[in-house]
Amino acid sequence: MSRYFFSKLIALIAGIILLLIAYNHNANSLYVISGNAYGTTWSVSSPQYIADNHKEAIKDIINDIDYVASNYKSKSEISKINLNFKQSQFVSNDLFEILKIAKSVEDISDGYYNIMLGKISSSLGFAPDFGKKSLQKKLSTYELDEKNSSLIRYSENWFDLSSIAKGYAVQKIHEYLTLSNLNNHLIDIGGELIISGSKNGKPWNIGIQNPLSNIDSSTTTINNENNDFLAIATSGEYRNFKLDKDGNKITHTINPLTLSSIDNDILSVTVINDYSATYSDAYATAFNAMGKSKAIEVANKNNIATMIIYKKANNDIDIVFSDKWYDLFI
Repeated sequence: MSRYFFSKLIALIAGIILLLIAYNHNANSLYVISGNAYGTTWSVSSPQYIADNHKEAIKDIINDIDYVASNYKSKSEISKINLNFKQSQFVSNDLFEILKIAKSVEDISDGYYNIMLGKISSSLGFAPDFGKKSLQKKLSTYELDEKNSSLIRYSENWFDLSSIAKGYAVQKIHEYLTLSNLNNHLIDIGGELIISGSKNGKPWNIGIQNPLSNIDSSTTTINNENNDFLAIATSGEYRNFKLDKDGNKITHTINPLTLSSIDNDILSVTVINDYSATYSDAYATAFNAMGKSKAIEVANKNNIATMIIYKKANNDIDIVFSDKWYDLFI
């Protein structure tokens, strides 16, 4: 074998190896965009290329929902409604849809989900009061006039959309990506997720955090091998809480029946929905508020996939699942 032929052979083999490395890299790579919003982080991952125009459109969706639903912005639509009481008023299409879904979950949850607890959230330090009195003495609800796209309410209680706005934004981003033929993606806003399509031909895998661990460790893993679309939401008090002067835990989830922070054995609730991240977000909060036994009862009655991690009497943790949960993964 001549030296010339040998060098050509080596070059050919090296070229093939580099092509294989490049192919393997591209087959496993993801395009990721991310940022900060709603007091947390967001990201969109996809094996498909996310062009600059899509990046800007996604950012616009996030910002638009923030100016509809944020309790921290005095100029947001919901803050203006909270601070300027009117019994009847027109609302934007986005806010109307959020309120409509929230009302549906309120009804299904026997009132354990109520988004008109904003004054309590504010008084506990989980939202600003903008210099207004934030004393809430009673529970109230609202009605919607679909014909006129208007909101009707009968008290000056404030709305708090923190339990549903992130899920709604995730859903809006998913709908945009789908319309743009970017069907394979993972969307995450502060732990509210949608997994759609595949990750380079394989299912997306999501780990559910162990609520007793100080490091990122999962108690179970979810994938969409049997479902093209899954919306996943988790609600829990293991990170978002405060301590009062006596060392008692004050949680951001309020029990509408007692108008105080929840006090039960639930550590976290995960809800999976096969069509809407908005519903999964709201249901997770509702089940967290109502306690383990009633949550599983309501989940089974309404065919909602639910996993509850709870603390046992000996401080060990255990997990209970609704019937629908098994249907998704068998």
